[in-house]
This record gives sequence, C-alpha cells and structure tokens, in this order.
Amino acid sequence: MVTGVDRRASTSGGLSITIDVEDHAGAPADYRCREAMRPLIDGLREQGVHATFFVVGTLASEWKEDMRELAAEGHEIGLHGFTHTLLAELGPARFADELERGRDLLAGFLGEAPMGFRAPYFSLTKDTPWAPELIAKAGFLYSSSVLPAWNPQAGLQGAPRQPFRWQSGVIEFPSPVFGLGRWRLPILGGAYLRLAPAPLVRLASRSAVGPRGRWTYSHPYDFDVEERFMRRDGQSWPFAKLLFARRHLMMRRVLSLTGPGSVTLRAIAADPAFRDSLPQYSFDAA
Repeated sequence: MVTGVDRRASTSGGLSITIDVEDHAGAPADYRCREAMRPLIDGLREQGVHATFFVVGTLASEWKEDMRELAAEGHEIGLHGFTHTLLAELGPARFADELERGRDLLAGFLGEAPMGFRAPYFSLTKDTPWAPELIAKAGFLYSSSVLPAWNPQAGLQGAPRQPFRWQSGVIEFPSPVFGLGRWRLPILGGAYLRLAPAPLVRLASRSAVGPRGRWTYSHPYDFDVEERFMRRDGQSWPFAKLLFARRHLMMRRVLSLTGPGSVTLRAIAADPAFRDSLPQYSFDAA
C-alpha cells in the first residue's frame, strides 16, 4: 500500500502520468527498471489511474512481458524512440527509419500499433522542422516531444504551452513548464520534481490546472531508492549526483499529482471534440 500521498500538491483534475522507460546506466531493460517500476505500478493500481509508458525500442524486447501486462491493465504503451538519441543527431532519414522500426516492434509485441511518440530529451526543436511530418507519416496520432521553453539541451521557445496541432495533423502535448521567461522549467517532471522544494511543486501543480492534456513525466530510475551511486563514462560528478538525489520523494510526489483527469494521453487525443478544439502551430510562428 502506498502511504503519505500529499494531496496538497494535487491539481483538481489530476495530471496524466507518463513514464519514459529508459535506463540511465545504459544497461538492459531488466537491469533495474522492472524492480524500480513495480511500487509505482502498484500505487497507480491502488488509485485506479492509467498511465502512459513511453518505451525505448532497444529495451522493448527485454520488457515485452511487462508491456503486455500493463496494456492488459489499461495502461498505454508509446514509443520513446528506437534508440534514445536526439532527433537532430538522427536526421530525417534515420529518424523515419527508427519510427518505423520502433512502431513495428511494439505492434508485434502488443498486437496493435502505438499511437503516441515522445522524442528522447524532448528534442523536437527548431533544428528538426521535418519531425512532425515524419511522425504523422509513421502513423502516430500524437506527440509529446516539445519543451516550450529555453533549455541548454533541447527546447522550443515560443511554442504554445497548451496542447496544439502541427500542420501535419499530429497533436502535440507540450511539457508543462512553470516560471517566467528564460527561467520556465518543467518542475512537474523528472529530476525537477524530486529536487524542487515542496512549496514550488505545489505552485507549479496549481498552475497546471486547465485544459486537458497536462502531464507529469518520470523515469524508472527516479523511483529506484536501492540503486548504488554510479557515474557513466564522461558524466560529471555533480550531474550524476542529481540523478540520484531525493529519489525517496518521487513516489509520493508523482501520486500526489493524480486525480479524476489522470487518464492516458491516447484517451485524450482520441476525443474528436478535443482534437477539433486545438489551435494549429508551425515552426514559422516561432
């Protein structure tokens, strides 16, 4: 049983819960992901919440039974790239190939093709104007790949902060951000959610109340309180420490953001009234 959920941080409707199934250690999917995810999955089951799991294609073979169990329980499985690579590094041709390979792989395991795509590192940016069209051509209904703020790694300043449609027809669910100008941050996801002070998390969660399609994101390692500290090759010591800091808070903080509106992104995107209400956006507007 999950205890200690802080409902003071909750939005009234609840955010959609999304998890990027990747491993920061670069190990096989069953290295620690399975153990790290089990308490979260149990907690979601207790609350009656269905989440969206974006899975990296190269990890899918090791995680296929888990994906089938999750899908059978009503959770959504989406694609987090075939490899966990920035879209700009892939380029159009490799990206199109990875989309096809990843979608076919998940379809083979699950019996139906995934409808949702999330770019690794939220790397759908002004440097990848070809991406929305390729996502549409691959057969995806929606994307969740944009960080609508400045970011040293990948961000799309000027993009809408509410759900919108690309000219290709693909729905985009941008990451919720909190703050002003250059200091807008995705406080409700990943390491930000673990590291931010509780009052800031509460403020950010209240600001997320609004149109459907707002979400929080996390990774299996965010919940892994048993993992021993390690550094990947080329990783700085401070960055490695941030990946491990305050993981004991993650479960309570994620579950505090759930509520009646905590449904899968696919369920929201499939609603014709929702789709028809969205504004259109193109890179020309950035």
